[in-house]
Amino acid sequence: MKRAISVLLSLSLICMLVSALIGCGADIKAENEKLKTENTNLKSDNDKLKLEIQKLKEEIQKAAEKEATITSLTAENNALKKQVEDLKLQLAKKKR
Repeated sequence: MKRAISVLLSLSLICMLVSALIGCGADIKAENEKLKTENTNLKSDNDKLKLEIQKLKEEIQKAAEKEATITSLTAENNALKKQVEDLKLQLAKKKR
């Protein structure tokens, strides 16, 4: 008798567990699909952001190159201005 009760209790527990899993299965599948979709969207966003970062790095590099060119040209311009001033002084001295 005890054995029959034990078997019945075991079977009822197994049935309860199976029914709980079956009942939650649809919800879990729906949530899993939702998470897969969200994961795909996040990966796509991540790829877009990586491309944007690459473009920004290239723009920064170009800006740095332009800044270096401007600095070089400014220095050259200042040197030429000094040279012109020196030549003006030399001409002024020769005219006297």
